Amino acid sequence: MSTRLEVATEVGAPLERVWDELVDWYGQARWIPLTTLRVLSARDAGLGVRVTALSGFWLGRLPAGLLDRFVVTGWSPPADGVAELEVLHLGPCFTGEGVFRLTADGGRTRVRAVELFTVPGGPLPNRLVGLALPLMRLGLGWSLRRLAAVAEVPRAERRA
Repeated sequence: MSTRLEVATEVGAPLERVWDELVDWYGQARWIPLTTLRVLSARDAGLGVRVTALSGFWLGRLPAGLLDRFVVTGWSPPADGVAELEVLHLGPCFTGEGVFRLTADGGRTRVRAVELFTVPGGPLPNRLVGLALPLMRLGLGWSLRRLAAVAEVPRAERRA
């Protein structure tokens, strides 16, 4: 039994700018609260990139929080008004697929995130996740609005 989480938002920034923020793994802490990412692969862009994300904090080498290990399975940078990032979540807290689809609309960008995932432990934990889905939707929506706020500030201004 899988859970589907879907959220969308509008960003007042061009597609290329939103894409740059989305795939800036280390910069995701600016828009995903309490989250740090570590790139585990030799490169940090394109298919096959492996990342560990922790929503929480590290106690030395031990994670305290929600740990997500994922690999990039789809990498379609902006072209013809569309961009898409696909990841495969490998666990340990959940497994499944995630897709970020960006669509240009003039100087704006529509961002749609879809996560289809399963938590370990069988039907009961997955039913409990289903009960928490409204809160998860709020959290992902809040993160996407923060992504919008970050992308709407030109990089040169942000560094100042």
